[in-house]
Amino acid sequence: MSTSNVNGQGISFQHQHHHNSTASNPILALLTFILPVLLVLIDFKFKNEPTSVFQAHPITIKFAAANLLAFALAFGIEFTFQLCYLSTTCAPLLRTTILFCGFLSMASLASLLFPDSWRPLIYLIYVLLSLANLHGLVREWCRWIHQGIMEKLQTVCTGIQQWYVRRSSPLLPL
Repeated sequence: MSTSNVNGQGISFQHQHHHNSTASNPILALLTFILPVLLVLIDFKFKNEPTSVFQAHPITIKFAAANLLAFALAFGIEFTFQLCYLSTTCAPLLRTTILFCGFLSMASLASLLFPDSWRPLIYLIYVLLSLANLHGLVREWCRWIHQGIMEKLQTVCTGIQQWYVRRSSPLLPL
């Protein structure tokens, strides 16, 4: 953590350091490199075609753009509200949204470079790679739900036990 000395007082830049160390920065760096490369390759592929990529594949382009916008929104939320301010349920969901939307946008654009018959295979590879992250999120949610159920069950059992002790003990000593 770096500090600066202004008028004899140290100022911490911990807030900036937190943003630089988030888990999504490698993903952002990867997409920052790959998306422009994909766009240039798509431009080269459709340069001599009579129709533009927007006319030839309007659904895929809209899908890629929508996922890129969702990725940017989710990343902006993560950047604005640090992970320490987000709940333990919201933070993993936000990270999963960033991963899914960013890579789905990338898969959609990559599918334009291959023949139409390969498109399902590209999306299948995307789904298989995404399942690992989804599996981790589901496991975390199950653990959170299990913990909540066990806490409620313990509260109910304690209440029943206290009720039983009050009911079975005499009010006046004999």
